[in-house]
Amino acid sequence: MYLPSDDSIFLCNTVNHYHGQQALEIGTSSGIILKELSKNFRIVIGTDIDFDSLKHSQTVLKSNGLICCDAASAIHNIVFDLIVTNPPYLPDNPNHVDRTLDGGPTGIEVSIHILSSVLDKLSEKGKILMVVSSLSEKKKLEDFIFENNLVIKQIAQKKLFYESLEIIEISR
Repeated sequence: MYLPSDDSIFLCNTVNHYHGQQALEIGTSSGIILKELSKNFRIVIGTDIDFDSLKHSQTVLKSNGLICCDAASAIHNIVFDLIVTNPPYLPDNPNHVDRTLDGGPTGIEVSIHILSSVLDKLSEKGKILMVVSSLSEKKKLEDFIFENNLVIKQIAQKKLFYESLEIIEISR
């Protein structure tokens, strides 16, 4: 399970500005973002590939909207006003493999995989919020977004001593 850190808190403080009917979080982990989403959305669903993370989130949230699956692969016939993810976004470290941090060779492959799984689950006026690191190859992500006729907008940025994080909003 990925324990909440600067990036999780950064995203948590951003999602509280969004409201709607249905929200989805990909990569729920500790459940702090789902808890925040549940304040402003009627239906909140979280997915995680790690069953132990979901068990922990269940105790925190007392919610039934948790699904163990890869990205949004188990969700069908439902669209969301907001989809949120804090994916593993660092380039792979060959000396130390960590699924909660390693986002692929350039740090962006997991983000693209997640986006691919949610594009058909985004409502017409829906938004996707995603954390991106300056250490990953953001250009690859931008190319994917543009190829899928989506719009990208930087919502917030936070400088840390070793990297800069940003939250991007993706919409149709």
